[in-house]
Amino acid sequence: MSDEPRPTFLARVARRPLPVLLGLAVGFLGCCVAGRVAARQQPFKNFVRFHPGIAPESHYYPTYSQTLNLARQHVKPDTTLVIVGGNSVLYGVGQRPTHLWSKHLQEELGDDYVVLNLAMRGSHPNEFGGLIAEQLAADGVRLVVVTIGSEGGGWGGLWDGQFYRYFFWDAWGKGQLLPHPPRDRWLTDEFEAQYEYKGDDPAVRKVLDAQRREALEFRHRGRIDGVAYAADLWTYIADRYRGTVWTPMKYPKFWQPHRELADHEPGALVPWEAGHQPATVDPELRILRGQFQTGVGYNLLRGNYYREVGEQYKKFLPPSLEERVLFVLRMEGMYYRNKLPPDERKEYDEVFRRYRDAVRQAGLNVELVGERYEERDYADRSHLSESGGRKLATDLAPTIRAMNAKLYGPRP
Repeated sequence: MSDEPRPTFLARVARRPLPVLLGLAVGFLGCCVAGRVAARQQPFKNFVRFHPGIAPESHYYPTYSQTLNLARQHVKPDTTLVIVGGNSVLYGVGQRPTHLWSKHLQEELGDDYVVLNLAMRGSHPNEFGGLIAEQLAADGVRLVVVTIGSEGGGWGGLWDGQFYRYFFWDAWGKGQLLPHPPRDRWLTDEFEAQYEYKGDDPAVRKVLDAQRREALEFRHRGRIDGVAYAADLWTYIADRYRGTVWTPMKYPKFWQPHRELADHEPGALVPWEAGHQPATVDPELRILRGQFQTGVGYNLLRGNYYREVGEQYKKFLPPSLEERVLFVLRMEGMYYRNKLPPDERKEYDEVFRRYRDAVRQAGLNVELVGERYEERDYADRSHLSESGGRKLATDLAPTIRAMNAKLYGPRP
């Protein structure tokens, strides 16, 4: 019997690497094919909105392709699709899924419309639902988009947004961004230039370098996933079968499929007083005062900056959506507005009216809401309660009908 040690597995692989390499290549190509198949699916079950269980809060990142499939499934013959975009206000923070404002909007509009809530917490108008709406408009879908309007006369971020940049680069990497000259120039000429710094301050240079690395990571990820479609495969499996990323939201069963996570927004089950504590009055009033005592609000009250506000609202808006978008300017909670001294309250109300007028002068659709809402129509300073959501739906429905008639003609 020979005393020579048997070769290890790695040693045997080293002698004959070709089968292993072929296996890896076949496995990789198989995953790419599976990802492309997953990109043609719509994994969301009984979809109402992107609640935290199927959103980045739980490390789940809906892809552009699957979200577009979701929207296309809601396109029905002889109906108008109403896409709700924007941030947590239109998402419906403070409202249970069964009492969601967009459900009331569906009831107000009737069977000639289909309302789809694609709003995401913190999303800007050009992020997420805005990209989906752009593609649907190019497809010739009868479409109206409802999104949030900024009280600051414009949004932070760039063409790729701010909080959901991965979604933009996912679409870009797959070649699904539509031609739009300002955005195309930014992608080809301005993307790198925005992080250039010719000064001598090392702190500024360090911050810009970090921002550049982060932006390039998003771009590289989009380019690679445009070939591999790994994100589509992962989200499909994580939604339907098994999660692979630990998250406190799924503790202790982190492997639980995301479709099994419920929308636990408590809405009216939380006492109104919980969102309106006396200790919050001073910091919340500082936010309200920021609308008219600084920046754009200061200029609007003096009759200036109307044109600039309109330009900001149009900055990231493709021409195909200009007539299809309805901006919602939501006034802050009445409880806090009532705490302002009379002269400041008058200025606050007036600056919001001037925001509305500036957006209208730019040729865009806008509605100012909340001016006569009651204190209990707000769950906190920013978000509408379930009663406020019903009022929002009632306020917006006539404008949506008017926009639809102008865009596509009156109903027979």
